[in-house]
Amino acid sequence: MEIPETSQQRDHRPAQPDAPHGQTFPVHIDDDHVLLHERSPSGQDLLEAVGKRACAHELIQILQHDQRRAIGPDDTVDLGLPGVDRFVTVHKEIVTITIDGDPYDIPRGDRTVDDILGKVSKTSDSYALLEEKDGPPLPLPSNQPVPIEGCEIFHTQVQSGGSS
Repeated sequence: MEIPETSQQRDHRPAQPDAPHGQTFPVHIDDDHVLLHERSPSGQDLLEAVGKRACAHELIQILQHDQRRAIGPDDTVDLGLPGVDRFVTVHKEIVTITIDGDPYDIPRGDRTVDDILGKVSKTSDSYALLEEKDGPPLPLPSNQPVPIEGCEIFHTQVQSGGSS
C-alpha cells in the first residue's frame, strides 16, 4: 500500500524529518518510526501508515504514565501537541468482514461457512460462499473452517442444482 505523504524508518533512531513541503510530525507506531505531513490524521490514516486496517486492528495511543486511549478509525489526533506521538496496534477480537458489499462484525478465528452465511440469513444448503483474495472470488468448501483475521471479502451465490 503506497502512502504518498509518509516516510518510514524501521530502526530505533529518532526520525529525521526531511520535509520539502513543510512541517513533519514523527510518530512511533508499534516498532515503526513514521513521519507524517499531516498535523491531525485520523486513526485510519495512522493504521494505514504501518500497513494495517481498522477492520482487523485497533489503534491505541500511549499517554503519560503508560495510560492508554483507544483511537477510532474516524477519530483525529493532534500530532502538534506535546506527547502525542506514541501508538500501538492490537488485533481486534471482533473484526469486520464484508459479505456482498456490506460490513459485518464477527469474532476472529476459524468459522464455518454457515457461521458466515448466517450473517446474511443464508445457509450452505442453498448458497455457496466465495472469498475474494488476490483475484476473482473462489468458492469455499462448506466442510472446512474459514480462518477469519478481519477485512475478508465474501460473496454469496445461489447453489446450482445438479441433475441425475
